[in-house]
Amino acid sequence: MHYVVIDFVVRDNSGGILSILQDVNKFARRHSGDFFTFVVGTENLVVPAPNINVILRHDLQRSYTKRLFFDFFGGAKFINSLHADVVISLQNTAVLGLNVPEMLYVHQPLPFEKNYRFSFFKKSERKMAFYQHFVGSIIKMNLRLFHNGAITVQTHWMKKELKHYTRQQIFVTRPSIDRSDYSGQVLGKKSKNFFFPSTAMIYKNHQNLIEAYKSLPEKIKAEYNLILTISKDEYTKLYKKTEDDPHIKFYGRIPRSEVLTILSHSILVFPSKIETLGLPLIEGMILQRQIAASDISPVIEVTEGYDSVTYFNPDDRDSISSALLKVLQMNLSKRKFEDSYKNGWQAFFDNVGAIKDEK
Repeated sequence: MHYVVIDFVVRDNSGGILSILQDVNKFARRHSGDFFTFVVGTENLVVPAPNINVILRHDLQRSYTKRLFFDFFGGAKFINSLHADVVISLQNTAVLGLNVPEMLYVHQPLPFEKNYRFSFFKKSERKMAFYQHFVGSIIKMNLRLFHNGAITVQTHWMKKELKHYTRQQIFVTRPSIDRSDYSGQVLGKKSKNFFFPSTAMIYKNHQNLIEAYKSLPEKIKAEYNLILTISKDEYTKLYKKTEDDPHIKFYGRIPRSEVLTILSHSILVFPSKIETLGLPLIEGMILQRQIAASDISPVIEVTEGYDSVTYFNPDDRDSISSALLKVLQMNLSKRKFEDSYKNGWQAFFDNVGAIKDEK
């Protein structure tokens, strides 16, 4: 089978969405009997193989106007010329007008978030407001016009939200977790820190977490530092204030292997206001850590049934600080984490094959 995979938005610093492309690339390399054409906007993101062809479209990454025209009008001619059996779009919008079925992967939650509205009037929120309101309206319009294929999301919460905009079939499939990444980690270590691994986005809610942490008794802060994977400069840029509490450690970007090592002896704190999946939550459960997390729908869904988690209101600093005190009294999880989505990418491609066969 010939798959055409479209992801010309992703860059080499794109975090979670880059991981999705890399996972699909790994799947392609393992399935040498099929042929894959990747249409991307940045060089060296796709590892080559005899069954993999890469087409670079820098122009579509550099110009949002060109991308819109490609998705809604002109792109079908180009993609159809590649003679795919099925097309996979990993970038939240489908290429409309294709003559073969398409699997659309929607992983951007901002357009569907109702509990938090970003403002164009706040400088720190303008970028997110643009994605939530302008890009969000484009994604929703694209969903309404997409009629040839199916959609994949990572949570049932997203599936419920997307049903307001499309009648296409929606699959819930989470990315598979590579357990080999955890092979060197020792379970059962005593917690030494509070740890929040994340990027520097306003909706990650670092300020409320920091203020809640600072309200804890000095004795507790001396024993449990708060470790963040953003820099001091990033925090200052986001919130227009500096932070010099000696118990708060700004590590900046660190390798994933180091994230897992720190997490293996820490309490995971997850104050994010908006999420699709929340990979650190799954990582924390695999390592059987105590977790204090936001009481938003995606987080509750992902951690359902876990035996060492407590929730808080991410907008209420008192609620966060109370949860931090509560989680200190909780034991490490005694359950071995069972990933019900352990064959996630195989299931994804099974679904892709199914829509091709239906056609």
